[in-house]
Amino acid sequence: MKQTLAAAAFAALALASPVAAASVRPCDGVTEAAFNIVEPWDANSRTFYQGRVRVASLDTGGEPACCSAHLLIVFYASDDPESFTCRLVSDRDRTGFAGIDFSTIKSSYDPRRGLLLTFGYSVMPADGGPTPRRAMMKVRVNVPAGAVTVE
Repeated sequence: MKQTLAAAAFAALALASPVAAASVRPCDGVTEAAFNIVEPWDANSRTFYQGRVRVASLDTGGEPACCSAHLLIVFYASDDPESFTCRLVSDRDRTGFAGIDFSTIKSSYDPRRGLLLTFGYSVMPADGGPTPRRAMMKVRVNVPAGAVTVE
């Protein structure tokens, strides 16, 4: 019950907040390192699209202190297991989110557009205020096209 109320409160805050200008970039060989996957792994990673898309919550050890959370998306656009695409979703450029609420991640699928992932996140205000702003984000993964975009 308590968890349901917390989720409802988070959703209400998220609906009232504008979406951040998130960025999608190729993995950089550092941010997506396995030791950055938030523990416990089974609660902070999931597969979608018949196991071809893996998503994980990353935290770069509190660096930078305000914004160390990123969303990792790895997928196979073909049947070749050596040919995968790795993308990082961050708040701005290489600056991460203040936090990602991985427990809120939901998915839907449109055969013409691809897999849509929706999740809660928080960012620090642009004015430097101390209280993170919460919102929901939508990220589209088009496996055949090899593309990840923020909606």
